[in-house]
Amino acid sequence: MMNFKLFFLFLLCISLKTYSQNKLPYPIIFIHGLAGSENTFGESMEYLRDSFQLGEINVFDVVLNADNDLETALLENDVKWENFTYNEDLIYVGRRNYTDEMDDYVQEWTESSIFAINFKEENIKGANGTFNDYFDQSNQSAIYKQGYALNKMIQEVLDFTGADKVILVGHSMGGLCIREYLQRTNENSVHVNWINPTVEDGHMVARVATFGTPHLGSNTSPDPTKSDIPDEQGKSEANRDMLWEYDSYNFCETYPQGIYLFGGNENCIASESGIFGNTTFDNVDINCNGSQTDDIIGINEGPESQSYNPAMPLPSNIKYTYMTSIWLDWDIELVGDGAVDINKQWLYDQDRNPVPIGITDTLLTDVFHTSEGNDYYTLIRGLDEPSQFSLAYILEPDDERIGLVTHQQNGLAIDEDTYKLKCGTNQTIEYIFNGASSDVNTIKFYDLNENLILSKTISNSVDTTIINVPLSDDGIYVKLIGAATPSSWKNPYKTQFKPIETTKVENGNDFYASIFPNPTNGLCRFSFLNYENCDIEIFNSNSVEVFHSKITNLEEIDFSFLKNGIYTVKFDFETLSLNHKLVIIR
Repeated sequence: MMNFKLFFLFLLCISLKTYSQNKLPYPIIFIHGLAGSENTFGESMEYLRDSFQLGEINVFDVVLNADNDLETALLENDVKWENFTYNEDLIYVGRRNYTDEMDDYVQEWTESSIFAINFKEENIKGANGTFNDYFDQSNQSAIYKQGYALNKMIQEVLDFTGADKVILVGHSMGGLCIREYLQRTNENSVHVNWINPTVEDGHMVARVATFGTPHLGSNTSPDPTKSDIPDEQGKSEANRDMLWEYDSYNFCETYPQGIYLFGGNENCIASESGIFGNTTFDNVDINCNGSQTDDIIGINEGPESQSYNPAMPLPSNIKYTYMTSIWLDWDIELVGDGAVDINKQWLYDQDRNPVPIGITDTLLTDVFHTSEGNDYYTLIRGLDEPSQFSLAYILEPDDERIGLVTHQQNGLAIDEDTYKLKCGTNQTIEYIFNGASSDVNTIKFYDLNENLILSKTISNSVDTTIINVPLSDDGIYVKLIGAATPSSWKNPYKTQFKPIETTKVENGNDFYASIFPNPTNGLCRFSFLNYENCDIEIFNSNSVEVFHSKITNLEEIDFSFLKNGIYTVKFDFETLSLNHKLVIIR
């Protein structure tokens, strides 16, 4: 009996955990930086998991140096995201859970909104051990490889969650991985990494936030061309790609710029021979195609600009945030987070407006570079839901999602979060807001032409609104407005909507009953086929009967004595009964 009770309690706990799990509008994918791993965001992911009940943390392991050769770089040989065998050892990659101990890995995912990619070979089961230390510098591999690998992870997350899009968060080099995924095109201007390169939003990304990313480069790591700094990390592919300028090369006619970031020919940084030659990098195959003499198109416009390359731009249908940091203890001439100069942590135009213009924000904090991934307060602010209609998060019927009221750019308190409700053919919906302590104070509804339908001030933690969707539209916008406080970022609101069936009710035998107009301001008519009359009972939302009468076909009744709300109408005929919804709005 005791074992049965324990088993019952276990099942109850599992059930409660599943029942209480919340979901974000889109799943988040965290991408770490140079020499990092999924643990870069450990504290932040655990905070989201534990404080907001977003489910367990899921990890996607990818090897970026699968041929175990640092002197070559080929996508097809180096990037592996499915289990494979190397030197008779099974290498476990792809899906697994998040845990500190490799022996506790479970090679599968559980329902969640939290995902992280990992390139660190020491964290990959089968790749690290006394006799099988494989795939050195996997997490220091070329950014070309990283963008390609991110495609595989996004597809996995979309398939697993059923989501339409994802949110991407990159720390340091991870932000460049995101940009490689979003920007890179081939000679025909086709996006090579997008999930669906044939459509405008084929990247399947709703939101991007980067933290401490060297968008304009970082020369903090050693440049191997300086012979007095024999540092192995400085020779890595990733360091090669992040340097905004090199020391000097005989093969370059001018002072060399960072080729991955700003463009140039790979041969410029090839190893030089002779007594005074430089050993340079492990390889200079930046685009990982087997050749070291290619012209590379940089993701940025050029060393004299602070913006992205307009020939290969960032998409304009994504919301961006550059999270930046000035660590005051960085005791050198540069001002930044200890690894990246503050002026290189974001992209901007000649007037220092963040780009892409109009859809990009910046945030500033004061943490050290390697601590940024665990600064969950700034991360949560950086993930603020878009205010623009064009970037509104999509909500499907009956899908409850959470959001937060947070301080905005420049510390502004007013936060506007915009959602698009995909109503389809449902012309009447019930919108439900639940936001105790969330500090949301106003809800506004708009049609798809951005015309205001209804604005209401809310004071209760739960608010329900019945809305008629314009006949010409298949949805509406909802804007949640609040004033951020020191604690609002800890208290998520919940938002969802339900379609209300107001069309005729059929029983499958050439019979129906209907009410029109519905919704109504009180006066409505009843229609039913194959019967002359029936009894009707009307119940309020508390299942209390508020009306009972015998009616005839096409009879008109005035229900103006009833309050606004959703009612259940029960039709009682001689051989059957039918239930229908009646919506009263004034």
